[in-house]
Amino acid sequence: MQENYLVTQGNNLIEARQKKPLTAREQKIILTMVSMIEPTDEDFKDYVISVKEFHEMLGLEGREHYTQLKKIVEDLMSKVVEIPSENGGWVMTHWVSRAEYIDGSGMIQLRFAPDLKPYLLQLKNAFTSYKLSNILSLKSSYAIRLYELMKKWQHLGEWTCSIKNLREKLGVETGKYPRYANFNARVLKSAVTELNKKTDLNIELKEIKKGRSVEKIKFSIKHSPEKEIQLPNLEKKAKSVGNFDKTDKLRVRLNELATGYQFDTAFFAQLHQGASLIWKDDAKQELEWLIRYVNEEKTVKNPLGFIKSKITSAWEIHEAGGQITFADLQPMKERHIGRQEKLPEWFTSKDEPQEAAEPNPKLTKEKDQLLKKLAEKKERLSKKDTPTS
Repeated sequence: MQENYLVTQGNNLIEARQKKPLTAREQKIILTMVSMIEPTDEDFKDYVISVKEFHEMLGLEGREHYTQLKKIVEDLMSKVVEIPSENGGWVMTHWVSRAEYIDGSGMIQLRFAPDLKPYLLQLKNAFTSYKLSNILSLKSSYAIRLYELMKKWQHLGEWTCSIKNLREKLGVETGKYPRYANFNARVLKSAVTELNKKTDLNIELKEIKKGRSVEKIKFSIKHSPEKEIQLPNLEKKAKSVGNFDKTDKLRVRLNELATGYQFDTAFFAQLHQGASLIWKDDAKQELEWLIRYVNEEKTVKNPLGFIKSKITSAWEIHEAGGQITFADLQPMKERHIGRQEKLPEWFTSKDEPQEAAEPNPKLTKEKDQLLKKLAEKKERLSKKDTPTS
């Protein structure tokens, strides 16, 4: 497994539905494989798990029996996932295309199906990350699926979903728990209870009714960093080495700078990856400027969602060939005549875009105008600093 044990998936894969749902054991196998993918990987590899590790991870009792593991893998290879596509349809694919037991080595090799590449490789936006350790202790397959969905919407602090769609996303088979009361008791409440007890999230749900029937569920999502779970061998290694990697060190430093909010490991990994692609060696400075702005700007109600939305906007400009720096982002100040200094709406919106949208000509023009003004401002400053003869 990777040292950082991060599971990173495209949001469309998290929103997928399963006609023949994965069991909790099968989900743990898939997510362990996902945690082995490196951000720079351009193609899938054979992901190797030792039989002993496999046995411990799945909570199998007694000695490691190859025949028992072989049956689990065979069942896994028959499962199909339906992923929402950009054209409004669905992409249907198996999870695993190949499995091999390496005789005498105590190792099992698994390979993802090729159709999963867009949702697991080279992800730059619209993806979600979380620590693998938070799902390995979960016993229910519904709890694992609910955890992934909650992680996707964690930055907004809430999510509302219809009962019909929720059943599909959680992998409740057709005809199972047809009455809402049973679905609520056997699936929803038990999954929420398990997440609140065993993971880094605290979830509350509210029923939204249409007449007497419950039509939707609204989830309130809070992160509880003190509940984050570390895998035993990772904790041991951290103590022996006595330090964090560079990204963790930067996260700790920026958390000290942040006022009233904190970055968890998985969320910060996403921000840092995006910032590094845009600003490279200047990513640290840009993140500091953005955090200082959020600390001072009183209109920002959701700091984490706001920060992520700014990185998203900056990425769009970067992709279009433009350059941007958060050094020019200034808090709004009231003028004596009652007006306010405001940056364009695209730069001050508080909510993160939920999905990638088609380019907006008006938005593009507004960004171009801002970039032009920034260039003119820098040119004036450079002329002012140039000594005259």
